[in-house]
Amino acid sequence: MSEVKLKSSLVEIGRILKLFREKTGRLQAPVAEAAGISVSMLSQIERGAVSPSIETLLGVCGALGLDVSELFRRLSPKAPVRVTSPRNRIRTEEKGIRYEQLVTSPDPSHPGEMFLLEVEAGTSVGLEGGGHEGVEMGYVLKGRALLTVDGTAYELREGDSVTFASHLPHKLENAGNGLFRAVWTVSPPHKDFLNIN
Repeated sequence: MSEVKLKSSLVEIGRILKLFREKTGRLQAPVAEAAGISVSMLSQIERGAVSPSIETLLGVCGALGLDVSELFRRLSPKAPVRVTSPRNRIRTEEKGIRYEQLVTSPDPSHPGEMFLLEVEAGTSVGLEGGGHEGVEMGYVLKGRALLTVDGTAYELREGDSVTFASHLPHKLENAGNGLFRAVWTVSPPHKDFLNIN
C-alpha cells in the first residue's frame, strides 16, 4: 500500500471511530481506559495521526461496542448499493429521546444520514445556539410536535413533512400526550444530533 493510501485509510479509520464514539455519547477518557490506551493515543488514532496495532484497534472497537468487521466494511470500496441491517445500526436513548441511525451516505462528496427519531411526551430535542451547517428534512410517522426554527413555531402532525436550514437555531418538542416518531435526515451529518433540553 502506498504511503498516501495508508494515510488516507488511517484518517478514515479515525473518522469512523470518532463518529461512532460521539454518536453513542461516549467520552474519550472512558473509551481509552477500556481499550487499555492513553487518551492521547486515542486522540491520535481519531485524527489519523498514528497507525494503531491490530491489538489496539480491536481494543478500541471493543470499548466502543463496534464490530471490527463493520469498521472494515465501511473502509472497503464503495458498492453502488448499501443495505444496513438493524443489528448494525447505531442506537442511543437518553431522557425520553431515542435515536436509531438508519443509513449514512458512504460518499464523502455527498454526506448525509437518515435516522428514526422518537420523542416522549413532554420532551424536546434541538440546538438553541447557532445551529449547524446543512439541511434537515423530516417526515412525521406518529404523534404531534412543535418545531421552532429561528424563533418561529410550526406544528407538525402525522403525515407532515418539513425541511429547514440547519444553521438556524431549532428545537423539536413533543406537543402531544403520546410518542412522537419521525424519519429525519441531516446533510451533512451533525455530531450533536442528541442535544437534549
